[in-house]
Amino acid sequence: MTWETIPVGVWLIFGIVGLPVYAIFLGWFLGKPRNPKTSVLGVTVFLTLVSAVWIGLYLTTVMIGFIFDFGGLA
Repeated sequence: MTWETIPVGVWLIFGIVGLPVYAIFLGWFLGKPRNPKTSVLGVTVFLTLVSAVWIGLYLTTVMIGFIFDFGGLA
């Protein structure tokens, strides 16, 4: 895969938007003073929020599919 074939959106999402997230994770695990409890708590909260967003989006997509497949609920 060459650099020219990577879509601009990939650079945007993983590079620019993800940069603060990467900095936070590096700070939790490489910063001083190190506190493993705080690091694990931060990762757990982050994964919980991301999971909630993805599950909510999935359920919304399923509901929209039901509405348009069956001609509406009314």
